[in-house]
Amino acid sequence: MADLPIIVPDEPRSDIPEDLIYPAEYEGHFESLMLSRQEILACVKTLAEKIHRDYAGERPVIVCVLKGANNFYQHLLEALQELKQGYTTEFLRASSYEGTSSTGTVKVGGGLSYDALENKHVILVEDIVDTGTTLSHLMPAILEKVKVKSMEVCSLLEKRLDQPPKVAAKYIGFLIPNHFIIGYGLDHNELYRDLRDIWIISKLGIEFDQSVLYK
Repeated sequence: MADLPIIVPDEPRSDIPEDLIYPAEYEGHFESLMLSRQEILACVKTLAEKIHRDYAGERPVIVCVLKGANNFYQHLLEALQELKQGYTTEFLRASSYEGTSSTGTVKVGGGLSYDALENKHVILVEDIVDTGTTLSHLMPAILEKVKVKSMEVCSLLEKRLDQPPKVAAKYIGFLIPNHFIIGYGLDHNELYRDLRDIWIISKLGIEFDQSVLYK
């Protein structure tokens, strides 16, 4: 079993495969490749092995935090199936709102069934953790509604920032530098979720007027 998290260097990579595919309309929207699909899937397999080791004989409730984690979530479930790990699934959307106070609040939606979490081991699946602000509000918001056996976070990515995140994920795939990244479910203004790989977005990608796609 590989050691996780895998540390992604700060320096842009030069070993970019030539067979990467993406929609033609995204040409020029990438500054550099961060992670290829093959690298992501290998890491997801290792994360699944770690989860299986910790939850063997249990049936955790694995909760997808939409929309960004959807790609990662589906591949994680497939890897757990290969290991004959039982689980149940739930989905939620978390929207954070900062008011006049410094605490902030989180609105939980997306059809989450709190009853399904009652007295269960719960794993929240995220695409990326940076400051951890949303999770720091989301987890208490859930625990106010329901009593669980345990609650952990599995995130494909965690950004290396000056301050540690407010919530520590137990399962982390990659520690990445602080870049604006897209792909594999990660978006900018709802674009780029349809990329197979994870890229650093370029200035053109940030400034792109997506209305031209729908004329």
